[in-house]
Amino acid sequence: MSGEALFKSIVSGEDQSVLGDIARSSLGLLSKGYEKAVSIRNARFDEGKGVTKVIVPVISVGNITAGGTGKTPMVRFICDVLTQKGLHPTVLSRGYRAEDNNKNIIISKDGTMLVEPSISGDEAWLLAKVLQKSNVIIGRERSKSAEIAINELGADCLIMDDGFQHRALARDIDIVLIDASNPFGYEHVLPRGLLREPLSGLQRADIIVLTKVDQVAPGIVSGIRKRLTQMIPNIPVYETTHKPQFMYTLDEWANGSGASVDAYKEQRIMAVSGIGNPQSFTQTLTDVGYNVVHTLPFGDHHDFSNDDVVEIWKQAFAHQADAICITEKDAVKVPGDVVRAKWRIPMYVLSVEVTLQKGQEVFFETLKEQLAAKLGKQCTIG
Repeated sequence: MSGEALFKSIVSGEDQSVLGDIARSSLGLLSKGYEKAVSIRNARFDEGKGVTKVIVPVISVGNITAGGTGKTPMVRFICDVLTQKGLHPTVLSRGYRAEDNNKNIIISKDGTMLVEPSISGDEAWLLAKVLQKSNVIIGRERSKSAEIAINELGADCLIMDDGFQHRALARDIDIVLIDASNPFGYEHVLPRGLLREPLSGLQRADIIVLTKVDQVAPGIVSGIRKRLTQMIPNIPVYETTHKPQFMYTLDEWANGSGASVDAYKEQRIMAVSGIGNPQSFTQTLTDVGYNVVHTLPFGDHHDFSNDDVVEIWKQAFAHQADAICITEKDAVKVPGDVVRAKWRIPMYVLSVEVTLQKGQEVFFETLKEQLAAKLGKQCTIG
């Protein structure tokens, strides 16, 4: 069991051993200190201290739990919608796992890639690759990235990726994603649970989006909605699914061409992922109709080494898999010689897109209304 899997088994309560109980008690003490520090920080921002306001609308997409909730597909969806409405958005990413995110670096301009993944980090590079008409900038200080976006790239709106807790840059809309399969982070803040801050922080949200609702029972979704209504009664809640879009060979993905998601259904698949919620990836493949004979999860944001690749193929042979399937986020980090090599067992890349249950236009109208209310004037978007 990996360290990440062991941690989740402890904080979820799955590990009922004596050592598990001791670990939860110890983590609970650490959580109290973390929660106090977060509360002090939030109180400072609530008073407007250290907050920078820019001249164009800022939309934040974030979450309240650590781990994968589907931010990257959602940021892509919002950028695509805004681009269709005639805007020129720029994504501001922290650049997690970038070579140096203390610098503010333009990763792409109007869809043209300017750096390698090692410079930008995996999530920012993936966004830059798929956003053909937008810009992506990384940097720990989002206010500086915002200045670059407005003054150098001509951005007329900004999308802050993973921005809910990054409060130094003022935002006009806070969109918070909640993974329906683990909505409330085991009810505790880090490190006792997965909450980045107490659930009371949801009161700052303008729009809630429940992701991956197709991967849980309808009763669970209605239960989440009921609880959200009690906590934040006047906040609109949307539901999304992660719909498979294309299935690529690794070489096709690197070169921008792909096949139907159904193209390889007759093959036995081993699912490999280094994301926050590997079970979701496996579930997506199964829901499409693939026969997943084995799963091999790595830690979130895992950097695949050549030794990892050897282990992947060893396990694929051992489980008699016809092919290996990975996520787009992981494809960014597969060593280049693996992309170029011809292997007996092929490696495929599954791309997914966000699908809103109520439809794109309904969501966009809510976005417009929220922006108009925040900006104190008629929203000109769309």
